[in-house]
This record gives sequence, structure tokens and C-alpha cells, in this order.
Amino acid sequence: MSQDHQGTQLSRRDFLATTGGAIAGAAATGLVGQAEADSHAEGGKPEPGKGGTVRFATRSDAVGLDPHRNVMYYVSYPIALTTQGLLDLNQKLEPSTGIAEEWSASDDLMTYKFKLRKGVLFHNGREVDAGAVKWNFEHIQDPKASHSFTRSALKNLKEIQTPDKYTVVCKLKAPSAAFPANVVFYPCNLMAPDSLEQANEHPIGCGPFKFSKWERYEVTVLERFENYFETDDQGNQLPYIKTIEGRPKKVDQVRLTALRTGQVDLIDNMAYADAASFPERYKDQFQTWDVPALGTAFVTFNLEKGPFSYNHPDGKLLRQAAAYATDLEAIGTVVFYNRGEIATGYYPTTSPWHASPEGWKGKYDPDHARFLLKKAKAVGTKIDLMANDSWPYMQQTGELLQNMWSEVGFKVNYQIFDAAVLRQKRKAGEFHADSAAGSYRFDPDGWFSRQIISTSPLTKQQSRFRNEKADQLIAEAIKTGDKAKRLGIYREIEDIVNDELPVLYTHHLTLLEAGVTNLKGYKPSISGSPNIKGGGLRTAWMA
Repeated sequence: MSQDHQGTQLSRRDFLATTGGAIAGAAATGLVGQAEADSHAEGGKPEPGKGGTVRFATRSDAVGLDPHRNVMYYVSYPIALTTQGLLDLNQKLEPSTGIAEEWSASDDLMTYKFKLRKGVLFHNGREVDAGAVKWNFEHIQDPKASHSFTRSALKNLKEIQTPDKYTVVCKLKAPSAAFPANVVFYPCNLMAPDSLEQANEHPIGCGPFKFSKWERYEVTVLERFENYFETDDQGNQLPYIKTIEGRPKKVDQVRLTALRTGQVDLIDNMAYADAASFPERYKDQFQTWDVPALGTAFVTFNLEKGPFSYNHPDGKLLRQAAAYATDLEAIGTVVFYNRGEIATGYYPTTSPWHASPEGWKGKYDPDHARFLLKKAKAVGTKIDLMANDSWPYMQQTGELLQNMWSEVGFKVNYQIFDAAVLRQKRKAGEFHADSAAGSYRFDPDGWFSRQIISTSPLTKQQSRFRNEKADQLIAEAIKTGDKAKRLGIYREIEDIVNDELPVLYTHHLTLLEAGVTNLKGYKPSISGSPNIKGGGLRTAWMA
């Protein structure tokens, strides 16, 4: 069903106007949170287990607890802090040593050898050895036991060998430079092999925090894992924090109000409108962290059915008309309040995988869009545009697209659906354009081999893009070990995408995290994850 969001925006402004003074006053008089009152590290210095309690309000929560059956989204699911993969992630979300203290690849990228760190434990005391890794990978590969997204990360894994207790050898079906990125904790996190029966009620992982309690969209309680393997520069075991209380709050304003009134100590995001003024307005009361690479927003065109499709004689011309009619700067200003970057490809400039400096070759030119529609004798063409009801920026972008495209001569029917209906629409191809987005991928193959290559199930259910040259380049990139060469290949692929327009990249998504001033040592990854090597909530504490 279609929705009008103007009322929501006005009510939000009214709410801020009527409550802002009272809330700001409460903060200024020093509302002391539970974490601040109950837990002070001596001398304000971090000490393992004496880092206090952090109440963490997030946008989302897990659907279930079994780490192989459910995706543990690494940015805003509190439960993700219980997980760890064969490899870890650093602040830039590059695969890094973790449980595997070193790894190597064969020259043909068909074999990967991982040397495991000795003494790494699951939360139940069992050692994370080669046998445990092998069991996890084989369990993930079982279609009856795992989520399709998790399983897809290991689809190229042919055989797992364990020549000794601390060595894992992975034999692949095809060369892959991306395999290290597929064995980090999102999505391939490791759980204790002897804990399968309790995975749905009390998961046993090997991450920095261990599970204590979960009530979906109410509270997640995690306790410090006293035997976690990572240490700080002085050799002290991480993490410092004793307890994390996850407090998922889906509505942006509710989450922000909880921070400002002392109900929580850290929030993973706020609305773009609030993010534009909050850092300066509340700089003496709260601290903030910019997250520049959450993901990328884009418009997906249906290339199988309708006016934008291969079946329409002027399908590409009409996609170009829609692109010329799209004012990306206006979207950046109105929807994102000038936070983040206009997208030229899938990765922003802050990512080590930024590969496309040009973007859509055409500029915003509504007159040229009208010319193309007239040339194709397509003025008045009906367009079914849809968006997901879960994310305001997708809906707001859709509203702007409806107006922009209508102004040049399209007749746009814009509808907003929940996730279940949206999936059905995509699968059946019952749409012409979709205001969508994708999360940050640790390796470009996670995007191009899932949503651009023609053989991917997601491509077949979304854009239906078919391009032999792009397929060949994606296949070449995955078997290229040299990163600079891979980037060059991905730039060629992005040029094809920006010319053929199966998707029109619009904007790079950002977050603004905020927390109380006595939260020390916290710094999220470039996409917002609080669970990263040498950072995030592993190195944070309450002073």
C-alpha cells in the first residue's frame, strides 16, 4: 500500500519541539545511567571485567538464536557480539588474523591453509581446534541446517582437511581470491559442535561475549567471556566490559530519546535529520562516531518484464530517461541531509574497494529525459515503483523518484510493501523499479557475484541482468590474486553497470552513532560493527 510520510516527519518535528528542552535539561543536570552508577574502572583505566555495563540500543534484532540458521547481522544485532569466525575483521572490515593466527593461499587460489591459534575456547570450555572448524563448515553446508545466506559463503568449498589439530586446509571447487572474506564471523560464525541441541535456546559461540538472555525486541544480555583470546597492547585480555544489555528499538526517535533521557549508553544510529545537527548541539553531553560505509542505496530496474526490460524495444533508452530524471544531489540533500556521498559505484571512497570514480555517465537533465521519452514515443508510460517499509530512506527516495519521474512524463504508481510481500513481488517480477539498498561487503565478489552476475539467484529474482562481458569479468576478478588488478577489473564491471543500468546507484549510506561521555575506548568499524579486532565494544569500558 502507498503511504504519505509527510505527517510522520511533521509529528517528529513537533515531538522534538515539545520535548527537546525537557530532555536536554535532564541530560545537562547529569542523569546518571545504570552503567555509570554501577561500574567504574579504577582510575578511569580499562580493566578486564571491570569495564561495567553498557546498555546498547540498536535498530534491529535477530529473528532467532541458532547462529547457522539465522543471520547474525554484524552491525545492529546485539547477539552478533557472541560470534567469531575463522578470521576476524579489522576497522576497515578487511579479513584479519583471529582464531587463525596465519593463513596462506596456493598460487592457483584453489587451496587455503589456516594455522589455528592454540588455546582458543568456546564459551563452554571446548577448544576451537581443526575438528571444530571442520564440523562447523560442514554443518553450514547442509541445506537442512543453515540459512541460505550463510550457506552461500561456502558454496565454493569442496573439501575440508585437518592434517593436525591446529591446521585447517580448505580445497575449493574454483579459484577464489574472496575466500578469506567468506570465513569471517559474518556470516560463517563458529559454534561449539557439542551445543547443537541448545542452539535455539542458548547458543555457545567463541566471541568476546557469551550469551545470557534473549527476549526478542526487548533485551539481549551478554556477559564478558573471560577466556577470549584477544589482548590489548599491554597483554590484558579483552573485552573490558562486564555486561552488555542490548535494547533493540526500531524507531529512530525512540532510540535517540532513550539515549538523551539516560535509559541507554550507546545507540547504533539516529535519523539523518537528527544526525545533521546532533553532534554540534549536544557536543558537551554526548560523543558521536561517524560511520561512512554502512552500504549503498540504489534503484533496481526489472530487465525481464515491463518498460525497462530487454523485451521492450526501447528498454535501455527508458532506463536512461529515468536516470537522467533522477536528481542525485536532491536525494542526498532531502533524504540524507548531505551526509554520505553520492554513489558512483557500490563502494564509497572510504572503502579500500572503491572502484568507480565516474558513476552514471549522464548528468541530471530532465529536459533530456523528456527528449528520450518522446523519441521512444513513451510519454505516459506506466511505471510500478516499490520500496521496503522497514527503512525510511528507501521510502523517502521512492517518493522523490515518483515526483522526478512523473515530471518528465512517466506515470508512476508508487507502493510500499513489507519485506514478505516485497520478496514475493521480486520473485514474481511484479515490479518495474525498486528503491533498495545493500549492506557493506567485505569483498567485492560479495556484491558482483550475488547481484550482478547473470547466474546468481538474487540477480534472477531482482534485476534479471544478463551481460556476457560482465559475467566474464566477474569470473576473472574472483581468480585474480593481485588486489590492484582486481580493482581494475571491478572498475570495468562498474562501467558496464553504469551504462546498462540494471541498477542506478544513488547514495552511500552512513550512520551516526552516539553515546554517553563516560563510554571510553569505543570506535566502530567503517560500516558500524561494534565487534572488530582491536576496537568496537571489545576495547570499550565505562569510566
